[in-house]
Amino acid sequence: MQKSQKDMVSVYGFFTIFVVILLSGSVLGQTMQEDLIKDMRWRSIGPANMSGRVSDIDALDDDYTTVLVGSASGGVWKSTNAGTTWEAIFSNYGSASIGDVAFFQKDPNIIWVGTGEECARNSIAWGDGIYKSTDGGATFTNMGLKDTHSIATVLPHPTDPDIVFVAAAGHLWGHSGERGVFKTTDGGETWQKLTNGLPDDGKTGAIDLIMNPDNPNELFVGMWERLRQPFRFDSGGPNGGIYKTTNGGRSWTKLTNGLPEGDTGKIGLAISRSNPSVVMAMVEHGFQPSSGGRGGNPPDPDYADMSKLGTGVYRSENGGRSWEFVNRYNNRPFYYSHIFINPLDDEKVYFVTGSFRISDDGGRTIRSGPGGIHGDYHTMWLDPNNENRYYIGNDGGAALTHDHNRYIFFDNIPPLAQFYAAGVDMRDPYYVYGGLQDNGTWGGPSRSRDSRGILTDHWFSIGGGDGFHVQVDPTDWRTVYVESQQGRISRRNAETRSSTTIRPSRQNIVNYQEYISEEIENTNEEKGWNNAFRFNWSSPIVMSPHNPRTIFFGGNFLFKSVNRGDNWQIISPDLSKNDPEMTRRESGGLTRDVTGAENHGSIITISESPVTPGLIWVGTDDGNVQITRNGGVSWTNIRRNVPGVPQNLWVSRVEASHFEEGTAYLTFDGHRSDNFQPWVFKSTDFGQTWTNITNNIPDGQVIYVIKEDLKNSNLLFIGTEFATFYSLNGGNSWTKLNRNMPTVAVHDLVIHPRDGDLIAATHGRGIWIMDDITPLQQATEEVLNADSHLFESRVTTRWVNISRGGSRGHLLFQGENPSNDAFISYYLRSPSQVTLEIADISGENTFSRTFSGQRGISKYAWNMRFDPNPEQVQQFVSNLRNRISQALPQASGDQRSRIQQLQNDLRGAGTDLNRLRTLADQIGQALGGGGRGGRGGGGGGLNGQIAQPGTYVVKMTVNGQTHTETLTIRRDPILDGGN
Repeated sequence: MQKSQKDMVSVYGFFTIFVVILLSGSVLGQTMQEDLIKDMRWRSIGPANMSGRVSDIDALDDDYTTVLVGSASGGVWKSTNAGTTWEAIFSNYGSASIGDVAFFQKDPNIIWVGTGEECARNSIAWGDGIYKSTDGGATFTNMGLKDTHSIATVLPHPTDPDIVFVAAAGHLWGHSGERGVFKTTDGGETWQKLTNGLPDDGKTGAIDLIMNPDNPNELFVGMWERLRQPFRFDSGGPNGGIYKTTNGGRSWTKLTNGLPEGDTGKIGLAISRSNPSVVMAMVEHGFQPSSGGRGGNPPDPDYADMSKLGTGVYRSENGGRSWEFVNRYNNRPFYYSHIFINPLDDEKVYFVTGSFRISDDGGRTIRSGPGGIHGDYHTMWLDPNNENRYYIGNDGGAALTHDHNRYIFFDNIPPLAQFYAAGVDMRDPYYVYGGLQDNGTWGGPSRSRDSRGILTDHWFSIGGGDGFHVQVDPTDWRTVYVESQQGRISRRNAETRSSTTIRPSRQNIVNYQEYISEEIENTNEEKGWNNAFRFNWSSPIVMSPHNPRTIFFGGNFLFKSVNRGDNWQIISPDLSKNDPEMTRRESGGLTRDVTGAENHGSIITISESPVTPGLIWVGTDDGNVQITRNGGVSWTNIRRNVPGVPQNLWVSRVEASHFEEGTAYLTFDGHRSDNFQPWVFKSTDFGQTWTNITNNIPDGQVIYVIKEDLKNSNLLFIGTEFATFYSLNGGNSWTKLNRNMPTVAVHDLVIHPRDGDLIAATHGRGIWIMDDITPLQQATEEVLNADSHLFESRVTTRWVNISRGGSRGHLLFQGENPSNDAFISYYLRSPSQVTLEIADISGENTFSRTFSGQRGISKYAWNMRFDPNPEQVQQFVSNLRNRISQALPQASGDQRSRIQQLQNDLRGAGTDLNRLRTLADQIGQALGGGGRGGRGGGGGGLNGQIAQPGTYVVKMTVNGQTHTETLTIRRDPILDGGN
């Protein structure tokens, strides 16, 4: 069993108008706040169709079926059957972002995990050091290097378990923390930074590390300086390059013979297992002559002149003493630059980049590898005993081939989907939609009618590219708005998948000329924009809470449509800071890389007040917070009223209150500025003043989203890089809400307006649903100060079972369906004896249980069967007596004595149903029937009538006080023509 992440939350009080006095019960402390959610649990629904980005793969050299997969933001997964089934072995630790995983091959019980992905795209997370397991992944211990943030390579010594080398790239968003090459000689208890000959400038980190398989003292490292900012990325620096040690890291020498001079960027390394003198590298450099081809352009004359060194592939056949420039291929270096050599043939080389490429002549010529699976490749593991077998990982998951990729098995079981945002419809059961990193936009049911759960084929694609925001018309579930990168918004039919492009443009904006001058167009063109507008990588779509045909869309201007996007109006000036340097489309450093991820100076969050139409709040990615109270006629930037937050930080969310028109919530995300402090604010006066309600949220919990509950103004939820939190006192104190949810980034939260479910869009583990938060919605101050309370139950449905058929074996993803039981929620201020009674209106069918209730909110699961009537009890007891009478003549010794004792107990049980059920199980075991459910029936057979659709009375008695509510059971809406 994995160790739980230590809870860092300390709560100072529950309601600010009281002091913390637990004995009086007027205030709920931290323990009580945890008790309130003890029966709240999450369930994973997927999807796994495309899995998610895989950052590393390692398997056992002598048994390829035992394999580890490190995911970009979904932890570590292990299979012992070559991917037929998977176990999540790294779910509840400090970070879900994985840079590298490694077995100690001599003892597979020793597993190393380096946290912090090394592919430095704009959406990656960060790690908290290196972890070690000595029990095959059952448990892990953090062994330090916590401030490296990104561990690119973990390289265990081949024979000594105490020696491990680590290449750490360091903080991506700033020149803080640690970076470089580290070594332990005591199994990770202590680490030494290796600097003798290596750069130690606080900017240049280690991005790849390889070891001579025949000489563990000989290592090569690629050093890389990179810095990402919200508005640009820079790759390359003077101290980058390839360095070598021959004495286990005591000293290093920079290799230069045959390598390009000057600044270098990202470097990928590989060494041949069959011939360790062969070392290869993919090197990023500033000299990049064009190969031509695009737009009919001829190649640059320098392209064919391989004496002019630059970006590309280098090969050494003498252990790095000299290098040959063999190929200019280097696709998008900062994101890829991964190279591998076949362990049995050093001429066969693999380039794991945006596409999969293979060379059969040591890298001199390159051909396209077989396709058929997702693109954007990041890692490989090659079987040292079979040149045709390897695992390969990409942005869509992991795959395995046994015949050198002629045929490939694409494993889509681990649900590693990286969601940015989510939306829900009003079907019954409702569907969840969301946009994913490099995997488009998908939709799937919140529950299925298949007893196996929510399967991959329940999910469907509704948009391509990188998916982000999704909105579904609550009055027409077929109308779905989806957005792909840089503001590519479309309106789609969820049933037919037909699509209408509705991105704002000169052609469909009715007041374009009023806002966009020729000067604005020319200025934007000079900065590299092809139109007058800037759209963030993730541009927000918001549907008006007052009219679903009205939608808002954010660029640097706010756009409004009253006809579902067919036409638009601009209803604001440029609401960003419009900084001339931060809005220039120039990024990449040595290699130009402007794909939209660095687009800056635009709206990132929009919220129209559910109370007052035309009252709109927006936040920008460069730190502005703007408000209009008249539908966009005038705007006020209220950012200066927010205390204590550095300027220019990303406004991650603004949330207008559902209860008071002047109230809103505001969160900032500073991680893109290397600031990892959480910030949550509340205003009750239209943003004129703000109160910091961050309170006890721990440092490091960077906040992505805040949601105010739809029914309880004091109930708030936030999603951070590592967890979810909730507050029942308006933010005066917060409690971690992860429960059974793994450590993972929560980028969006949605509360279903009809069903009262909380939906979390995680960036690494797909969609999770916390069913039925209605008890929290009803948990007012008055309720929580009472001794006991019975909550109003939401409607329970008798769902029909519709199997999709077919036998699928164990290679199967099964998202979890909710329970089919009816849940009755109640609250106790202290542990007490509880009697729960359920009856139909006539009182003929009843159910009754008495049990010990725990403190806090509890959920009692009723299977919707009444207790048996007297005739059924009499028949049940008669059957038990007959079984005993038939068994006694054949019994002897201890068994006979045991049966006789049970016979006496049965005589004394009378009509006590709990006692009869227990005795039935004991009799079944004594007679060899296996107890409950065994031959002859156990205690589970003592049931009465099934509760049919209708309304039932629920009565709870605690310490002489009686509470009464009703419970409604309905039949499946599909039986009445529903969806």
